[in-house]
Amino acid sequence: MAVEFNMGFRRLEPFARRLSLLVLLGVAALGQGGREAHAAQSLYDVAKVTVDTTAKNAVAARANGMAQAQLRALKILLGRIVPLSVQPQLPAFTRTEVEELVTGVTVRKEQTSTTRYIATLDVRFNPYSVRQFLADYAIPMTEEQAPAVTILPVMLTGQGVTGGGEEGWRKAWEGLDIAHSVTPATLARAQADLDANAVNAVLDGDADAYAALRSTYGYGGLVIAAGEIEGGKLRVRLAGEDAVGAVRFDQAYPSNDAGAAAGAAFASIEHRWKTMQEGGAPPAEAAYEGAAPEGRPAAPTAPAEVPRNVVALVEFSGLRDWQEIRSRLTQIAGLNSLEINSMSARAAAVTFDFAGPLDRLQAALGQNGFVLDERNGTLVLRSQ
Repeated sequence: MAVEFNMGFRRLEPFARRLSLLVLLGVAALGQGGREAHAAQSLYDVAKVTVDTTAKNAVAARANGMAQAQLRALKILLGRIVPLSVQPQLPAFTRTEVEELVTGVTVRKEQTSTTRYIATLDVRFNPYSVRQFLADYAIPMTEEQAPAVTILPVMLTGQGVTGGGEEGWRKAWEGLDIAHSVTPATLARAQADLDANAVNAVLDGDADAYAALRSTYGYGGLVIAAGEIEGGKLRVRLAGEDAVGAVRFDQAYPSNDAGAAAGAAFASIEHRWKTMQEGGAPPAEAAYEGAAPEGRPAAPTAPAEVPRNVVALVEFSGLRDWQEIRSRLTQIAGLNSLEINSMSARAAAVTFDFAGPLDRLQAALGQNGFVLDERNGTLVLRSQ
């Protein structure tokens, strides 16, 4: 179903056209440099998009899956290049509009039945077409990427440490598209002599321990992504440095949903960079209300409310339930820029913007048949 663009974007036109023109000129100049142009190009590749669709026959299910993957990939792309302050106003796109921006789809893996299509796909967009499309509708954009960072996934088990292969922790990170992100990253593999004491020291803020690990795994930005089963939950902690500065993240997730946990953790790194690019302070990762990281005084409360990023785990009973929940969430006033970071058979890690305190968000969700509560530091959303 076609959806008209919100003409409110017209008020952004003078600024956006200037910014988009600068981006176009800048990219032309970067083309002479080679490396920078390749980095900008990588933003327009969205990898590892998962879909699970059903239809009356296999052909229709595959067509629906391809269309769903392209739309989801476009939302991911816009989340990368459109400023956070503008994303709440982004309109929906028609199927034809999305297809005109896509230059190719690569199948990583797929399964088909008579009525179902399950696949992991890579979607590539035409950079010029996307830039021109956004300029035509006066939507500002930026292609500024953070310097690349190395992420070291490890699993703490008692007094030991592993690379996380047995528990699926590393596999969860491998399932994310971190290479084409606005904060591009590569995964390091834990060496056999990695000591749990060294990892715990880094997690506790020991600068010398961090320097030692960084010399082993690379001298650029290094983030330790530690998973640990505590009280039946998967506790996820990030520690280290990225392009913004010191990284601190500590959240708990269902122990059987490492994919959602890894997706939410990496989303916090992306959000830090995008917030800084717009001149704001990096958000606190561990709490919705924006508590200051340890050792840093809390910022004064702003007099005007602005959209703030919420990371939550959405629980559902199956595919149809998830599709209904997602549709209902997009209709809630004030809830914008809903993004799916990762999804399993019974839960999805999502991020969205909401202007207002947590109790107001809970009230808005409650009026629409949802419950939002906190479990071991994680916001969990489900139908009543």
